[in-house]
Amino acid sequence: MKKTMIIMIGLFLSFHSYSQQVTWQCTNVIVDNPSAFMSVWNDFMDSDFGRTLSPNAIFQFDHSSSEFSATHQVCWFSENPADIQANWEKFRNSKMMNISGIFETWNENVKEEATVLGQSLIADPAGFDLRFAVVYLINVEDPASYGAAFTKMKKAFDATGRDGVLELHEILAGGEPGVTHEVIVRSKSMADWLEGRNEFVATKAFQEFISSTRPYSEVLHVLSGSPVQFYNAN
Repeated sequence: MKKTMIIMIGLFLSFHSYSQQVTWQCTNVIVDNPSAFMSVWNDFMDSDFGRTLSPNAIFQFDHSSSEFSATHQVCWFSENPADIQANWEKFRNSKMMNISGIFETWNENVKEEATVLGQSLIADPAGFDLRFAVVYLINVEDPASYGAAFTKMKKAFDATGRDGVLELHEILAGGEPGVTHEVIVRSKSMADWLEGRNEFVATKAFQEFISSTRPYSEVLHVLSGSPVQFYNAN
């Protein structure tokens, strides 16, 4: 059986966050008919019931190895963890109503692989809609040291003035064996990410980050994806 893809995992460390902390719940799925699913999901989120739910987004996976089978991800997120928990209760109370046909369409077109609960440490929701994201799935044995090194490296990246953003997240429940943390790099396009990557990996700041974290961390997989649609995010 193919491994489940975890796209938004993270890191909870003992240093100050750059921005507000976001709690998220993401479900990795295989969607047989994306057009049909998105049509029904759009109607569902535009319903009176859908507008009561926390912000959510549909992402698609663009590049992955043969180990992974998920095609999309459904993510719910909020600065208030109670909003995520409230979603569960609302869905339990609504399943008998089959609002907008969403449950029939879900059962017919979607296969769930995993549901992951997590929270961000360094992540600005304003950057979530950047059109291209590269995800580094990492095993970290010393989170505090890794976080300190990442913070230093991120400051150097931010000083370059590029449009992209760097993020750290922590997985709280769910996840794949060996994958403890995740780094997400978001950019406005694949070309922009590649240009920025090729420049930044040659810098002293990045090389120091790699050399200092190598003894206690390992990148296990590199994936990419892009957002399809955001809902209730404004």
